[in-house]
Amino acid sequence: MKSHLASSVLLLASTLLCLASGQRAERCDPSYCRLPDCYCGGTEVPGGYKRQDIPQFVLLTFDDAVNSLNQQFYKDLFTDERRNPNGCPIKGTFYVSHEWTDYSQVQDMYADGHEIASHTVTHSDGKGFDDIKWADEIIGMAEILVRHGGVNPKDIKGMRAPFLQIGGDEMFRTLKRYGLYYDSSMSTTSPTWPYTLQYRMPHSCAVNPCPQESHPGMWEIPMPTLKDVRGGSCAMADGCYYEENAASIQKIFTQNFLDNYQKEKTPFPLFFHSAWFFNRPHRQEGFFAFIDSILALPDVYFVTSQELINWMRNPQPLNSLATSPVFGCDFRDRPERCTRRNTKRCNLKFRGDSRQWASCQVDTCPNSYPWVNNLSGN
Repeated sequence: MKSHLASSVLLLASTLLCLASGQRAERCDPSYCRLPDCYCGGTEVPGGYKRQDIPQFVLLTFDDAVNSLNQQFYKDLFTDERRNPNGCPIKGTFYVSHEWTDYSQVQDMYADGHEIASHTVTHSDGKGFDDIKWADEIIGMAEILVRHGGVNPKDIKGMRAPFLQIGGDEMFRTLKRYGLYYDSSMSTTSPTWPYTLQYRMPHSCAVNPCPQESHPGMWEIPMPTLKDVRGGSCAMADGCYYEENAASIQKIFTQNFLDNYQKEKTPFPLFFHSAWFFNRPHRQEGFFAFIDSILALPDVYFVTSQELINWMRNPQPLNSLATSPVFGCDFRDRPERCTRRNTKRCNLKFRGDSRQWASCQVDTCPNSYPWVNNLSGN
């Protein structure tokens, strides 16, 4: 008895030490890492529910600029007819980078209930960034989204690193310092629920530098790879190989979805650059057919990254979600869609090139193209 008690005390002491800032992350022990603030990852369903009693979560995430090139595609994807089982429209997460972004359209996406997150200002490879540069890039982008896109700062809580090149402990310390609580940049070949980073990550590091220290309260929404028809895999869905016809596009997404849905039922996230759909109507047709086919299932919910983490913090069974606000569609606290877009276009110069600028949040055009060192220009 004494030996068991002594071992427990030592393990607890080790756990507390791990939680201290700057300490190396230890192996995750689910006996001590518990929701709502800690989760080890893996395929075990949060909350102890059976797989048939929880939703199948699907995440649609898109990287880079929001502008007129992808505006119609997003309208066609997020139509009022595509709704979750609780009656609310499906939603996505947009990891927005600065250049070429139309912030009046960002406001529209935010007003419709989508999540807006940071994809950095300059979309640069961050391998050599220090904490100051990470703050300029990640938090600088968040400030631009607030200032020019009308996004409430309390709703910007996540990021994705360009080229999936994360910045190790410096990056995660920066996120915590400025109040962000999740990243979604690390790929894995194994299905897993999102996990917290106060303990060691549950899969191998695909792109160094990965975090080595303990980061309590920081979540990672990993990027499980898809399998393509050649037996290869890809982190970004548009990086896989497909036969170029609508039926094949639908088939490859359906096969990957069913492999997850019929086995682990972990979240099924999809990661895109919208440019993959440009001038490829058969890709849109096949992808939309896939979306509509799985929406016919009674337990499929398309949610944002934040909504998934919020559910994990307080897991609820499928039969309670019809009346639960956890995946609701009341966004009256957000700004209205932009109605003054044409009067807010500006032609600015940056690095010798013309840049279009649009925002409903300013009364005049900026003096110069807003960039990381020009956040106050308006």
